[in-house]
Amino acid sequence: MEPPDVDSSGPCSSRPGRGARETLALLIGVAVVTTAGPAAAEPPDPPSIPSRHQVEVARGRAADAAADVGQVQARLAEADARLRALDVAAQTAVEAYDTAVYGRTKAGRAARAAAARADRARRQVEERRREVARLAVADYSQDGRLTEIVAYLDAEGPRTMLDRASTASMVSTSANNAYQRLRAGQAVSHVLAQEAAASAGVVRRRAAEADRARQQAVAALSTQTRAVDSIEAEKAALVARLADLQNISTDLAAKRQAGLAEQARRGAEAARRRAEQAERARRNADRGQDRANNNGNDDNGHKDHKGHESKNDNDGGRKHGGRPSPGRGGGSSRQGELAVAYALGQLGEPYVFGADGPGSWDCSGLTMRAWENAGISMPHFARGQYWQSQRIGLGEVRPGDLLFWASNPRDSNTIYHVAMYIGNGKMVQAPRPGRDVEVRSMFYMGRPTHFARPR
Repeated sequence: MEPPDVDSSGPCSSRPGRGARETLALLIGVAVVTTAGPAAAEPPDPPSIPSRHQVEVARGRAADAAADVGQVQARLAEADARLRALDVAAQTAVEAYDTAVYGRTKAGRAARAAAARADRARRQVEERRREVARLAVADYSQDGRLTEIVAYLDAEGPRTMLDRASTASMVSTSANNAYQRLRAGQAVSHVLAQEAAASAGVVRRRAAEADRARQQAVAALSTQTRAVDSIEAEKAALVARLADLQNISTDLAAKRQAGLAEQARRGAEAARRRAEQAERARRNADRGQDRANNNGNDDNGHKDHKGHESKNDNDGGRKHGGRPSPGRGGGSSRQGELAVAYALGQLGEPYVFGADGPGSWDCSGLTMRAWENAGISMPHFARGQYWQSQRIGLGEVRPGDLLFWASNPRDSNTIYHVAMYIGNGKMVQAPRPGRDVEVRSMFYMGRPTHFARPR
């Protein structure tokens, strides 16, 4: 026989706001009623038994809540993706600005050098023009009938005249040579003046590009700042909603989100450690093969593990078998430690795009000054730092090495961010406006696309 319906105002009422846990309690109550036997010493008061309809409604509500939880979690993931996209867009705009500033500075140096060359040529032309004028006056003073008559009537007569004629010929030849030098100098001066003017035009174009890049970076950063505030508020509301749906505290919901992020980070670090172990095993195998090959060869050369002949100490800094040695090129480990110490000394200082200290930094400004402190100069843009440095692999990174992220992993022209590896799977970076210089997992932004060691 079906149990009677109960009053909807009872404790198992399906009022709005009750979730799946209440339904579970109701179902447990039903189970207790149906399994309790007559042998109970003091049977409890008869409970309010939910109707089949109420159970079905509660089950539907629990299913709806579960669907809502999935939707909220999907919206949280989408919000995180938007934050990430905003970070990349802003960092790309800042990198474009840093690159444009570097181009403007380089063009300015070239223009100043061209102007100096043109100025030297102009002064040389003026000196040659004065030389021609002096020789022309001297030539003129040796000419004229009066001069010839006076020479003929002189006490020494024709002999003096012949001497003066020879002198006049010499003056005329010198004047002609000086004139030719003047013409050549004028041509050179003209070319150098054109070069200086062209260089000045390049400076103006580079300055305009830098101004446009700055405006675009400012706009991107402003958009990012506004959107970050909005998305963070949206995430807070979503976390609160998720907590309500899951019938847990908001604090626990936030901790769950952080725990999931930490779990992902640990998984990435475990993958990195496995990659490093595989790389070390491969190197050990290479070294063992090299020793075996060396023991089996008595001449001055040796063969690699593929049987190819190579000469000792003439491999351009590469290990036997064609693999690069861990310490090839680049700064020393001591320089890397100095760079790390400098970068860590800036922790807590704010991000300001285009800044290279003291007191504020952008990503490439921090790494540039850190390595400058270690004795190696680099340009103030991430792509230039990668191009100047020695390429290395993930398994070779040591403290001080640089980590890069690019939109296209196969194209270093799309690099938009740089950070510095400090050891133990961590990095120091100047991230973005609103955040200070910080230490994070090197996989915080996903796996770096490029690795390099300054040199």
